[in-house]
Amino acid sequence: MRRNATLLAILFVLFTACAAQSPVDEIVNSNIAARGGEEAIRALQSFRATGTATATGGRVARVTYEIKRPGLFRLEFSSQGMRSVFAHDGNISWEVDPLEGQFEPHETSSETASGAGTDERDIEGPLVGWREKGHAVELVGRESLDGGEAFKLEVKLANGSVRHDYIDVESRQLVRSDIPRRMRGRDVVLVDLFSDFREEDGIVFPHLIETHVMDRPEIIKIVVDEVELNPDLDDERFRFPG
Repeated sequence: MRRNATLLAILFVLFTACAAQSPVDEIVNSNIAARGGEEAIRALQSFRATGTATATGGRVARVTYEIKRPGLFRLEFSSQGMRSVFAHDGNISWEVDPLEGQFEPHETSSETASGAGTDERDIEGPLVGWREKGHAVELVGRESLDGGEAFKLEVKLANGSVRHDYIDVESRQLVRSDIPRRMRGRDVVLVDLFSDFREEDGIVFPHLIETHVMDRPEIIKIVVDEVELNPDLDDERFRFPG
């Protein structure tokens, strides 16, 4: 009887060890919970955030960031009468960028050439349901950031690109993303830093975003002053006007 009890105890330990969450699952699930929970995030149909962007050197612009299922995206910067738009209408990525001498809407040639990559136009973010989306997530270590320790996740997207997300050890919020993009004909990594997290109707969003190209000193700081969940967004706002 004693031997049987010991064997059962060993089997129980082995079974519970196998059934336990992997470190990646635990980190991802805790991040989703910290954001407001999977049910609330998956129920989100559209999203709009507006704020003010201030670039190194003092240039100021109003920013509007909009996403709508399935995969519609629009990021707009307005400053001194000029408007830059980076968008995806469900089929076509397009942009208008007068600062680069592009005054008419034109299609972008690839995902990486657009400001609206697959990961950016996913209203849930790539970590929610990452397996069903065809992504792969790996824990590659921990790093010390300015705000504290963070788990570093390597996220291999279904389209082949690789980004790195940093989840704060204490808050379990996403505090940094390193995202590969192609800008002005060159491959770069955009570094986005997130802070000032606030709850909006049950879902937590950052209200301060600092973005820069890795290894470059110029920074754009975006202060979000309004978040709208499930606004009525007309599909025409996202459609390529050409």
